[in-house]
Amino acid sequence: MLATILYCLLAWCNVAPLDTARHNELAELAADVAATDATEAEAELLVAICVHESRCRPHAVGDGGLSRGAWQVRGRDVSASAALARVRWSMAACGDLSLYAGFGRCGGDPAVLASLMDPTLPRR
Repeated sequence: MLATILYCLLAWCNVAPLDTARHNELAELAADVAATDATEAEAELLVAICVHESRCRPHAVGDGGLSRGAWQVRGRDVSASAALARVRWSMAACGDLSLYAGFGRCGGDPAVLASLMDPTLPRR
């Protein structure tokens, strides 16, 4: 699964072949996802969220400094495990990623939720 995750990250983030530092950064993110207990579908979702939220930049900061890391998670832990916990919480509560996306309630904007799950869609 690690190789598949890394391949997806490299392809979606359009990394130059000689950009060793960026390759290493993405390899660390892929290993972080692979180290979780995510199912294959959850791992794919984490990759899509990573691409959507930060283009997989591990030091990204958003939402006025409240969201950090590749998955734009709030709190001290910005790992794939923390993102996975938020994904599972939102899916269990709402059946979608409304809570992960920060809507504060179930039933967020469908266009935003679709773009969060599919990096090929325009970011909302």
